[in-house]
Amino acid sequence: MVLRDHPNKAYFEYFIRKNFGKISQREMARRLKIGKTTVNRLSGEIGLKFLKYTANENFFKSFSREMAYILGFIFADGNVSWNEKESRWSLTITQSRKDFEHLERIRRILKANRPLYYSPKTKSYRLIVANKKFCLDLIMLGVIPKKSLTVDFPKIPENFLNDFVRGIIDGDGSVFYFDRKRSPYLAIRIYSGSKKFLVKMEQIIRKKLGISSKVRNIHGNTYGLQYTCNQAKILARWIYNDTDLFLKRKFKNYNICMQKEVLITVK
Repeated sequence: MVLRDHPNKAYFEYFIRKNFGKISQREMARRLKIGKTTVNRLSGEIGLKFLKYTANENFFKSFSREMAYILGFIFADGNVSWNEKESRWSLTITQSRKDFEHLERIRRILKANRPLYYSPKTKSYRLIVANKKFCLDLIMLGVIPKKSLTVDFPKIPENFLNDFVRGIIDGDGSVFYFDRKRSPYLAIRIYSGSKKFLVKMEQIIRKKLGISSKVRNIHGNTYGLQYTCNQAKILARWIYNDTDLFLKRKFKNYNICMQKEVLITVK
């Protein structure tokens, strides 16, 4: 049966028109149980054309402050994988709904024209870049597939270390300000499934800033570093120095701490 005589053609066109720009061509084909070529042909018949998803393939070829930050963010909360079924490489970064604005900014910096995908089930947004060169550059930098338990700390130029560490903390860490009446304090925690990653990170921070911590087993395969009080302030001043690329909700807690200190000094 040719497509024009297909009993569901009208529904196919309705579905494509309704979901165009919201879900991918591949996802449309999967839900309608037809081929991608058919989806493409039908969309053309109703005046819709799918964009070829692209990104800046050269972004990870040389270091910059933005590159180092996003690399750290990916090390902490990204995933590079090979899809055997679809024969493609892809980078995926997933963030909760409250961090949509930040993930959208990363998407713009990478010049990725694929819209963020929202999952109602997990209430999260997903940034996907399906580009072989892009992913292979990340692998060369140390972002290996299935990296969570085995990743090692990469070689980062010294002048970009603070940006990389800020990306790690924004991706898989926390910045808290405990506003107690007596002895309020700032705390920064960094987590990873790879103990050797945190051991090397602690050594680098100690050498750079003169502050120290111990890698502790939090539970199962999760390890953590913690910096509190004055050590946390030293670390925070370093990572937030002269930049506006950070997760606002985490920076806010550091900013509150600094404002409180100013008020105490004025008094």
